[in-house]
Amino acid sequence: MAFESNKSYYSIGEVSKIAGVPAYLLRYWEGFFTELSPGRDTRGNRRYTNKDIALVLTIKELIYEKGYKLGKATDMVRRSVSDHESDEKTSEIIRLQKQMNRERKNHLLSQQRRRDVLEEIKVEVEEMLQMLG
Repeated sequence: MAFESNKSYYSIGEVSKIAGVPAYLLRYWEGFFTELSPGRDTRGNRRYTNKDIALVLTIKELIYEKGYKLGKATDMVRRSVSDHESDEKTSEIIRLQKQMNRERKNHLLSQQRRRDVLEEIKVEVEEMLQMLG
């Protein structure tokens, strides 16, 4: 599932949809993977960052795609936290986030240009109407 990369934080429901795993499993994984510890908001709800999402995707890959047991996956995640692979996924998320922001900015600029041109046309048409009578 695609996600809004312009956000800084995601709820557990959003991460569940992004990663394709149930929310209860994300909570369960927090007990095994101490590296997976999303922050909390003032109401105590989990706030996942892009880095947390990259870690969730790594954990999912280790368990579901590579078939590791939780214990082995935990050891691998602990070793790979400083490893390049998790940084690569985080970098990809950040790259996509920047790309989306650029596209949004370009879209807003073109919308503003259209409005400005239409406003100029409106002013000219109103001036012509005044001249005609």
